[in-house]
Amino acid sequence: MAGVKLSKRAWLTGAFASSLVAGAGRAALAQEKKPLKVGTLKISALTNVWAAQQAGIFARNGLDVELVQFRSGNEAIAAQRGGHVDIVLSIPGTAMVANERGFDLVLIAQNETAHGAPPDAGAFIVLKDSGLDNVADLAGKKFALSNLHSQLHVAAQVVLKKHGVDPANATFLEVPFSSHPAALKSKQIDVAIALDPWTTQMRTADYAKVLSWYYVESLPLQPIGAWYARADFVKTDADAVTRFATSIRDSIVYMDADAARAKSNVAAYTGLDVALLKDMPLNRWSYEIDPAKWQGVADMMRGAGELQRPHQAAEYISDIVKPYVVK
Repeated sequence: MAGVKLSKRAWLTGAFASSLVAGAGRAALAQEKKPLKVGTLKISALTNVWAAQQAGIFARNGLDVELVQFRSGNEAIAAQRGGHVDIVLSIPGTAMVANERGFDLVLIAQNETAHGAPPDAGAFIVLKDSGLDNVADLAGKKFALSNLHSQLHVAAQVVLKKHGVDPANATFLEVPFSSHPAALKSKQIDVAIALDPWTTQMRTADYAKVLSWYYVESLPLQPIGAWYARADFVKTDADAVTRFATSIRDSIVYMDADAARAKSNVAAYTGLDVALLKDMPLNRWSYEIDPAKWQGVADMMRGAGELQRPHQAAEYISDIVKPYVVK
């Protein structure tokens, strides 16, 4: 199944939809489940992986998956490097930089992209009474972001430059997303480079407003979540990796099939208040890979000096994901 390229529409109709529930091929796979340790984070973007376990999608694809929770993507990659987990999720820009520096991460599935238009998960948030009304007002201001030198950091710099603000004159501080609301309200920072659910939490409150949707403004539909395995693991257990890629596709189709169910799953997995989810845009889960968007990320990372040399999108498109490349 992983070698067949199918649109989401095809998967939601006829025999393909029913194959998510039953099918002789899935039953055969399930008879010999392969163990797999998958690193995950307690964020809405990874609800589909939790749902894949809860709905039996992994099992139907012949996998016995253990989800191992980490506090950050960098922590997960370090654990994978030490052999403690087999597969981890990373924002692609981070993985690109890691590979240029000698890591051997292989893309095995795309999980999420930014939206093509607002609202999105990521935004510049400022206080309503700050006197800051547009991005051009942010010169010399203090920004909070989760990780320096990340794709998020680079996207933010691209947005600032588009509005004539030199990022070199700004102060960027590493602050956990969960601490952004308190840091903003106490005026320890001027701008929160936020991510959902904290984006929605702040923008729907009475004290904050959005100045930019930084992922959308820097590169609409850019990939912001993808699954990676070590090259040696892909070589020695390609079957398990392929089954995982198939499961990710199936989990995304499952999430996209019912928005109400998807929001219910997000609430169950993350512990978020269902009331907050009414205002929060669903993540744009997508297994379909657009090489042009991956090239755009590589070019942004190179332009910001995070990548030391030019790279082509084809370098990142492994054989595992080629069936999911859109043209």
